[in-house]
Amino acid sequence: MSAARIARALVRFAPASGAWVPATQAAVAVAGPPAVFAAVGHLRLGLLASFGALIVLYLSGRSRRERAAKLPVIAAGFLAGAVAGISTGSSLPSSLLAMSIIGVGFSYLSLTFDVGPPGAIFPVLTAGSLGQLTAPVSTGGGGADPLHVLPVVGLGVVTGYLVIVAPLALPRARAGDAKLPADYRWTYTRGPDSVRIFARLTVAVVLAVLVSASLGLHHGGWVLLAVIGILQKDSDLHLGTLRMAQRLIGTSLGVCVALVFLLWIPEGFALVAVVGALVFGFVFFLHSNLMFALMLVTPMALLLVAGGSRPLLEASMGTRIIDTVAGGAVAGAVLCAAAVSRRWAVRGARTPSATKGV
Repeated sequence: MSAARIARALVRFAPASGAWVPATQAAVAVAGPPAVFAAVGHLRLGLLASFGALIVLYLSGRSRRERAAKLPVIAAGFLAGAVAGISTGSSLPSSLLAMSIIGVGFSYLSLTFDVGPPGAIFPVLTAGSLGQLTAPVSTGGGGADPLHVLPVVGLGVVTGYLVIVAPLALPRARAGDAKLPADYRWTYTRGPDSVRIFARLTVAVVLAVLVSASLGLHHGGWVLLAVIGILQKDSDLHLGTLRMAQRLIGTSLGVCVALVFLLWIPEGFALVAVVGALVFGFVFFLHSNLMFALMLVTPMALLLVAGGSRPLLEASMGTRIIDTVAGGAVAGAVLCAAAVSRRWAVRGARTPSATKGV
C-alpha cells in the first residue's frame, strides 16, 4: 500500500447519520454534574462524577427502551470496576491484577454480548484513574477519600442513565422511540471473529501487565487502554494495524492539544465547557475515525484527572505518551505474531495439496 493510501486511510472520515445525537447526550451527561458542583464550589467532585456518567456512551445505536433495560447492568459492572480500582490503587501487584481482570472481563462480555464500542475502554480508564486519585500521596496518588469518591461516581452513573431515559417521559419521544426495534435480551454469541479478538486481547493484556510492572504503579490502566483500543474491535489484521497507527497518532495529537491547557488552565465553568466540547467531539468521531476521537478524548481524560491543577496536568502528559507507546508496542507485537501464525497456517494448508500434485 502506498504512503498516500495509508495517509488517506488514517484520516478517512464518514460520520454516521445523526451522530450528533449521542454526542450531545454524552456532552450533557459528562458536563452536567461538574456544572452543578461548580455552582456550589465543589468542581473537583463534579469532575469525578463525570467518570460515572461515561455509561451514556454504551449501546448508543439502540432504542432508549432497550438502553433503559440494559444500562443498569453495565452501570453495575462499571461501579464494580471502580471499587476494584480504588481498593487496589496503592499496591502494584494488586493493581495490575485488578486492571488485567477488568480489561479481560469487560472485553469478553462486550464481545460475547454484543455491547459494542467503547467496550472495556472506559471501565479500565475509570478504575485506573480513580485508583490513582485515591491512592496515598506517598505512592504517587492524589490522596482523595474513597468514601467521597464512590458516591459521587455513583451520582454520575445515575446522571448518565437519566439523560438517556428521561425523554421517554415525553409522549412525542416515546412515540418516536416505539418505531425503533428493542431487544431486551442479553444474547450470548461467540463467533470466530470474537474468539480471535479475545485471544489476542488476552495475550496482549498479560504482556501489558508485565510491561506495566516495569513502569511502576498507576501505569497499568493507561497501558491497557492503548492495548484494548487497538485490539478490541477488528479481527482483520490490516484494520488492527490501522487502528494501532490511529491510536498512537491520535494520542500524541491529543497530548499536543493538552499542551494548550498549560498556557491556559480553564477553571470553573470554562473547564466544564471544555470537557463537554471534548466529549462531544469524541463521541461524534468514535465510529468514523479513531484517530480524531482519541485526539479529543486524551485531553478530556487528562483534564478530568488533573481537575484544573497545572502540576497534575504536567505530570500526566509525559507519562501518558510513554504508556501509549508501550501499549502500542504490545498490541503491535501481538498483531505481528498473529500475522506470522496465519501465514504459517496458510503455508501448512497448501503444502499437502502441493505434495499430492507432485
